[in-house]
Amino acid sequence: MTGKAVTESENYWGRLSRETHEEVSRFDQAQLETERLGLGEEIRSRIVTPTHSLKNRFQAWERLIGFLEGMRPPGDQYFFSDYKNDLDIRDGLQRALAGMPEGPRRELSSLLDSLDARFEACTIQDVTGALDPWLRRRRRDADSAQWWWHREPKTAPW
Repeated sequence: MTGKAVTESENYWGRLSRETHEEVSRFDQAQLETERLGLGEEIRSRIVTPTHSLKNRFQAWERLIGFLEGMRPPGDQYFFSDYKNDLDIRDGLQRALAGMPEGPRRELSSLLDSLDARFEACTIQDVTGALDPWLRRRRRDADSAQWWWHREPKTAPW
């Protein structure tokens, strides 16, 4: 993922239906309000887009996948804590899509399925528990549908 390359999620985002764009806007507006909670009025009024927008979440998931695929931008670093955070982001994508109407959910699931296939291709099932010292609690709490918690990179990017 070089600085100027268009990512899969960015390319896909430009082709979303009007209905899906509207649903994403509703999601992002609710996320913005959540992110503004507890902030002073002066700071609150300056924040106009959510840090954790749906598009940003897809791009973060794809960034991890890019690292796993060996497409590290020059000078960019990836730490193990980033891996755990990106797995949490994947959880958030699952929750966000589950709360959407059928059409937008199906459309965004197509992108997520493609990214997941790429993630799966560059990871293996962690049968030995190699990452358990860092992920044990989170893995224990993950249900079977959250399969990404039980995979480890073929080549660790950290």
